[in-house]
Amino acid sequence: MHPCRRRVCPPIVHPTMCCTNHTTEIIEVPHIHPIQNTTINHQIYQHKHYFPQSFNQEQTVSNQQFMCNRPM
Repeated sequence: MHPCRRRVCPPIVHPTMCCTNHTTEIIEVPHIHPIQNTTINHQIYQHKHYFPQSFNQEQTVSNQQFMCNRPM
């Protein structure tokens, strides 16, 4: 048997392959929106005017006297 001779070619260099690795970090930013509630209580005075009426009734009496056939 013959010894096997290997021949090695010069290397072929390919362009560099770029790989991107993304990482994510979550950062919480608190936003505070204060709210103030105001309750306003209203009072309304309603002035109601009444005019009660009273009624009077009067009766007059007249008296007439006649002398009829008066002796002389």
